[in-house]
Amino acid sequence: MVGSPELGTESATTTQVVLLMNHNHDPLGELTLALARHGYEVHVGDSLAQSHRLVAATRPDVVLLNPLVLSAGGVEVELLASLQRDDDPVPVILLVDDLQALSEARQLRLPFRDFVLKPCAPAECVYRVELALQTRTSIRSLHVRARQLESQVSIDFKTGLVSERHMRTLLDLEWKRAQRYQNPLSLLLIDVDNFKGVNDSTEYAFGDEVLRRVADALKANVRETDLAARFGGDEFCVLLPQTSPAEAVQTALRIRQKIAAMTVQKGNYQRMVTVSIGVDSYDGRVASSVDQLRRNANRALLEAKRRGKNQVWLYSGTEVEQ
Repeated sequence: MVGSPELGTESATTTQVVLLMNHNHDPLGELTLALARHGYEVHVGDSLAQSHRLVAATRPDVVLLNPLVLSAGGVEVELLASLQRDDDPVPVILLVDDLQALSEARQLRLPFRDFVLKPCAPAECVYRVELALQTRTSIRSLHVRARQLESQVSIDFKTGLVSERHMRTLLDLEWKRAQRYQNPLSLLLIDVDNFKGVNDSTEYAFGDEVLRRVADALKANVRETDLAARFGGDEFCVLLPQTSPAEAVQTALRIRQKIAAMTVQKGNYQRMVTVSIGVDSYDGRVASSVDQLRRNANRALLEAKRRGKNQVWLYSGTEVEQ
C-alpha cells in the first residue's frame, strides 16, 4: 500500500480544493471520501457543464480528470487550459484505463502532470495529489523568488531609485508611447558637481549619503508619473512623460534649487551640494530616436558643466536663467 507524504505547510493552514472531473461516471465515492478524510475540500463535476460551474465559482488547487473522451481539442482540455497560469499552474492528474490510453494522452499533449491507472486505489490517488501540490508550491515559490530578484535588479540599492538597466527599458517604452500618441517627452540628465572631490576629501560612506540625499530631492520634486533613476556613479536621470520643454526646464530648475539649498551632514563631515542638469525634449512631431534624446540631453549637461556648473541647460541652445 502506498503511504501518503506529510502534509506541507500550506496544506496544514489552508483548506485546498480538489476538483474531481468525473465525466466518465466511474464509481469514485471511496476516492472522494479518502480525499475528504485527508482534509481536502472535494468538488465533483459529473458533467462538463457542472465542472465549468465549479471552476467559475472556485479555482481548484489540483484537478483529477476522468475524461469522457481523450481529445487534444476537446472542451475538457480547453477548460483545463483556462485554469493555467505561468506563475501558478493547477496540476492535473489523469485517470486512465490502461497504458495504451496513457500513451495516447501523451501523443495528444494533454495538459496533465501525473496519472493513475483505473480502478483507482484511493490511497494512491491521495499520494499523487500530495505530490502534485508539493510541486505546485515549489513552482510558486520559484516565481516569487524570481520576482524578488527582478525587483532587486530594477531598483538601485543605494538610492531606492529605478536602476539604470530598468530605466533603459522604461525609456524605450515611454518613447514608443510618445511617438504613437504624438505626446511630448522630456529627459533630464543630472550630474553631482565635484563629486570626486567629495569622495577624495571625506569617506565613501559620506559620498553615499550625498547620493541618497540627491535621490530624495529628485523623488520629492517630480510627479508620480515621472521616473527618476540612478545611472551609476554620481549621475541621475528623470524621465518626464507628456512634458513640454518649458515644463521640463521648470522641473529642472526646481530640482537644482532644492539641492543647492540643502546641506548634507553625516558624522564629522558636512557639505553643500550642487548639480548640473541637461534637458532635451521630444515634441511629438519631429521624428528622432531615443538614443538621440539621450545624446542631446548629455550634450546639454556637458554645456552646463562647462559654463560653471550648478546650472540647467536646454539642448535647444538657449541658456536658462538661474
